[in-house]
Amino acid sequence: MARTIPFSVDITGNFVYSEALTGARKLFQDGVWSAVKLQEIEDKEIFRIVEKCKEIGLKCVTDGDYSSSSYIDFFHHLENISKQEAEVENVETEEAKERNENSESVVSGKIDFDNHFLSTPPVTQHFTYLTGIIGGDMYAKALLPSPTTLLVELIRPENRHNTNRFYPDMDMLVHDIARTYRKVLSEFYNMGCRFLQFSDYTWSLTGDSDIQKISEAVNIDILTLAATAARLNDACLEQKPLDMCVSLQFDNRWWSAGDKEKLAETLLASRADAFAFDFGNRENENIDFSLLNYCQGKEVILGLVSTSSNQPISASNIIHHIETAARLLPLESLHLSSQGNFRDANGNSSITEQAMWNKIVAMKNIAKTVWGE
Repeated sequence: MARTIPFSVDITGNFVYSEALTGARKLFQDGVWSAVKLQEIEDKEIFRIVEKCKEIGLKCVTDGDYSSSSYIDFFHHLENISKQEAEVENVETEEAKERNENSESVVSGKIDFDNHFLSTPPVTQHFTYLTGIIGGDMYAKALLPSPTTLLVELIRPENRHNTNRFYPDMDMLVHDIARTYRKVLSEFYNMGCRFLQFSDYTWSLTGDSDIQKISEAVNIDILTLAATAARLNDACLEQKPLDMCVSLQFDNRWWSAGDKEKLAETLLASRADAFAFDFGNRENENIDFSLLNYCQGKEVILGLVSTSSNQPISASNIIHHIETAARLLPLESLHLSSQGNFRDANGNSSITEQAMWNKIVAMKNIAKTVWGE
């Protein structure tokens, strides 16, 4: 089997904020620094993590999502989707305020994308910077929230009433999201992007945004919603260039959102070239890899390395898990990654930046043992 992804260690999530970036973001939020000054620090820190990845020997790198506070930021760069200015009078903590401020994405017209639309910064500007600094034989990879994540963002309780003003019919909303994402994908391709990941946060939402509650609120069951998600993803990818690899990344919680066999059968029958799975913080446990039976002919990124523990990983355990997965799929179609994001939606991390780098070095060493690279 010829490899679509020519590297064994993939980057499937964001990075821990560096101390310099954490400080810069605080100064920006306090009104001390301008957006221009913040971007200067962001660019400097992105350059630093790229150099670190080169030093480790990674072949693929992202910008660590250092220029974003949340995946929802991307939605607010699209046409006619804006951030709701929320009331915060009864909110006590800064963390709660941030969650409240990001709680609503308001639709003001038909959703679309134009990278040169004057009222929004180009969504590709961070990728442009990344490609300009990688050099050598490294690949630049773009991380975007999945089309399904946008669909669920717009139909969840806080947003559904407003969205219905412009999209009273679900099929209309699916159509316009698909059209918008096709344009986004084409723009990234034209800028040289050959590796792009759609991160699907749909199945890991909590509280009133829990997928079960959203499903009940729109009067469709989980499997029907999954079928809609699958149809949307495929519509976004139907014009994908053959030399562009698009992967779908799933949080581990989607596997328990309902009938897991039917969910896997529905969601993994996809045009995507690869799937990235977060198998949870289970380095020292047995892992059920049966969902790989639905990934025949695809490449799979195994999210096996903890992003929430400062403890060193056990290379022997990770290698054992890879060997177990290789009983279901060819070893050459498998890749290794951490379990998605190293920080949460509020920018907080359970581990230090140094612990993160130690884990990435360990993954690279494991790849040398397993795949010889």
